Amino acid sequence: MNILDDLKQIKKLDKSKMADIIAEFPEKCLKAYEEAQKIVLPRDYQNIENIVICGMGGSGISGELVKNLLAKQLKKPVIINRDWELPGLAGKNSLIILVSYSGETRETLSCAKTAINRKAKIFIISQGGKLKKLGKEKNLPLFDFHYPVPPRAALAYFLMPILTVLEKLGLIDLKNLKINFSLKELRKFNQLFLPQTRVGKNIAKYLAYLIFDRLPVIIAPTELSGVARRWKTQMAENGKVFSFFEIEPEIFHNSVESQFPCRLKDEFVFLIFETFKKENKRQKILKEFEKMLEQKGICWEKIPGFGNDFLTQMLSLVLLGDWTSFYLAMLYQVDPTPVKQIEKIKKRLND
Repeated sequence: MNILDDLKQIKKLDKSKMADIIAEFPEKCLKAYEEAQKIVLPRDYQNIENIVICGMGGSGISGELVKNLLAKQLKKPVIINRDWELPGLAGKNSLIILVSYSGETRETLSCAKTAINRKAKIFIISQGGKLKKLGKEKNLPLFDFHYPVPPRAALAYFLMPILTVLEKLGLIDLKNLKINFSLKELRKFNQLFLPQTRVGKNIAKYLAYLIFDRLPVIIAPTELSGVARRWKTQMAENGKVFSFFEIEPEIFHNSVESQFPCRLKDEFVFLIFETFKKENKRQKILKEFEKMLEQKGICWEKIPGFGNDFLTQMLSLVLLGDWTSFYLAMLYQVDPTPVKQIEKIKKRLND
């Protein structure tokens, strides 16, 4: 039996039930969205000049997805901060969104202290730890949730509160996103990726086989840069494999000039995101890029987006990437959940 269709073997390898966690992503998005409606913000959280979203790893991804999703609707600048310090422009008229699953992320805690000192408008998303304690001590608005999973799997509980807060501040209108409709569609598409769906009909399993024992390079348009980063981080944490991502059209102004060492060209696979918008300029240049890859004998594959609206396509691509990374772990015969090297580095920092 094909290993990716062997449910008993998958269950044996997947000791922490990552497959079950990935499978419930659409439902958790809906639950998180409903819970986020209870968020109450102080009256003085108005007249925002800019938004800074602070978070590392899966927490930071949520901010990047929001930025992509709202690029044409949001009139205020959004900065994704993955560092120890806040940018210089962050001040009393800034909305600082601090995201940390554990509430113990050192970089995010450092930004929290600076934000308080600068009298910024702060919103916290966390399950506990020092960040949650700080929020309660300072009487800051806080989205508190309980979802005992690896932090990278709690994306729904980071993403939906950020969207809700921006709407409550009058900065966006979520009606345009049709969230309930998109999540309903997402549940349908999720069925295509589940372990029960066999290799011949499961694109996530197909992609895992394509990527296996190769170095994936993810190519995404600017509006899907957050999804590309999500694929990269999930391949690292779930699949335990290196990958890289490039954003176009920028890639066509530099990276395409690179020459692969002959001994390595067979080791790469390019994954090119498609979007539901069929822009002539993009399609034309991508066709040339694909032709170039073929001439050099480099493997590539198009990654389809599902659905007819941007939110559905974005979330379906996130889900597809999560499942692909999971099946890569199965092919490498490893449990996708533990992140031993990350924990080792964190322990060293705490020593």
